[in-house]
Amino acid sequence: MSVKNSFNITACLFFVLCIAGAVTPARAQDNDNKERAAALYNEAAALFHDGNTDKAIETIKESLKADASSAAAYDQLGYMLLSKQQHQEALNAFDAALRLNPMMRTSRTGKGLALLGKGDVNEAEAVLKEALQLNPNPAMTHYALGLAYERSNEYEKAVEQYKEGIRSFREGKP
Repeated sequence: MSVKNSFNITACLFFVLCIAGAVTPARAQDNDNKERAAALYNEAAALFHDGNTDKAIETIKESLKADASSAAAYDQLGYMLLSKQQHQEALNAFDAALRLNPMMRTSRTGKGLALLGKGDVNEAEAVLKEALQLNPNPAMTHYALGLAYERSNEYEKAVEQYKEGIRSFREGKP
């Protein structure tokens, strides 16, 4: 095979790969961003676990700048903001996660907790019931729903949810 034919075959192969989207500068950049975002997400989770919430929030926001398509990162940001009692900002983060993944049970639970923090008990109850429909055994959701019932002075329902939460937790279904 001549050098000219080899070049033509290589050029055609490269062209086909570019058309298929397998080789593009944008795709390589996207992969770099996703890798950077994943590393920042892990760093933020470690910071949050260690109690450095402010730095964790800053780092998870950097992760989201690198890759805004991560429902898990928005979910994590929401819980970080909840721990700082920043209920509206947490609600915004959970809503962003749910736009990306409407079936994300943890974000529904977080949204319910944020709504409770804002004093919107009825809406919180509705959202937490939706979370239970997605996964009937999450201890945290039962606890949050218990809080909603308690704030509505429905103590029997609250106790029932707290007991369900304890049962779920003991069964290893957080």
